[in-house]
Amino acid sequence: MKSLRWRLAAWFGVSVLLLLTLFVGFTYYFLNSELHHKTWQRDYPDHPDWKLHGSYSEAEIADIMGELIEISLLYGLPLTLAAILIGFALANHSLRPIARLNEQLQTIRAPDLSRRIDLPEADAEFRGLVKHLNELLGRLDRAFTDMSEYAAKVAHELRTPLAILRLKVEQGGERVPPELAEHLQTELHHLTHVIDQSLLIAKADQGRLELQLHVFDLALLVADVAEDFALLAQDNARMVKLLPLDPSPVLTDPKHARQILHNLFTNALKHGQGNIHVRLARRRDRVVLIIANGRTPHSALRSETLGLGLRVVTTLIGLQPEIEYRRRCGKRDYLVRLSFPIANGPVINLTDPLPFRPAADPVI
Repeated sequence: MKSLRWRLAAWFGVSVLLLLTLFVGFTYYFLNSELHHKTWQRDYPDHPDWKLHGSYSEAEIADIMGELIEISLLYGLPLTLAAILIGFALANHSLRPIARLNEQLQTIRAPDLSRRIDLPEADAEFRGLVKHLNELLGRLDRAFTDMSEYAAKVAHELRTPLAILRLKVEQGGERVPPELAEHLQTELHHLTHVIDQSLLIAKADQGRLELQLHVFDLALLVADVAEDFALLAQDNARMVKLLPLDPSPVLTDPKHARQILHNLFTNALKHGQGNIHVRLARRRDRVVLIIANGRTPHSALRSETLGLGLRVVTTLIGLQPEIEYRRRCGKRDYLVRLSFPIANGPVINLTDPLPFRPAADPVI
């Protein structure tokens, strides 16, 4: 019995049944003693000299005690059932503040941890719990804000020296061996990418990442990104198998959608094996994108979640609740499923420059 309400109701009913059993037991014991060891006497006021004395026979005592047991069972069981129902009602009423507490806690999510719990009608015990939870939320809010601002500051400060290093390597010319220059450029590009991703996450955590929503054909974007990764997959003797795609208009941020697809393909290429299968299809009023690939036999189930790429994916998708995101890690395969609502309206051309709208800068 997992429900706390039913457990409390059951304990209440068992307690009532135990009390009834003890009451009937004591009654049975004393009544049986009275009937066996004491006689009865009846007086007649009109005839003072008339006295009737006698005692009960064993048959009469057995009959009386049997009726006592029957009556106790007849009334005890319904009373116990009523006690269980009353106990459930009382438990349900008593635990209502916990239900409200859970409802409020479910609405408090990062990055907005400034909300607090309010239970004005709660008892003193619950008010103490609410106070401690609010204090905990306050500490988490301060820690989360400090961490997010620090990450944004570090990422922002590192962009300039990395850009300077890249320019110096490019201007080094013949003074830097070609192989070393290429290696340095690759590592600097990787560091720049990591910093850009970290800055994006920090801005999203601070609530300063604004979306520029447009209606565009997701099929064209998927085909464009898949074509680029097909060239990378060939170097590892792998293929990106893209099923025929029908026009699929969606309403989202094209730049962030490209970033999501880029990270998902990167994850499939870096952590997976075998061919990468991509499928885009309409299902009722939604567009479903599936990216699947094989997994290495000895890879840990959590290895795909350790990179920064999927952290960016979950962050960007978290900004748009209408987009559904699911992952499935099997023993031999890894699958990602994205679901977008179908959009209506004029479709923009992704090759054209998008309307410019400045986004908020991170707190520096």
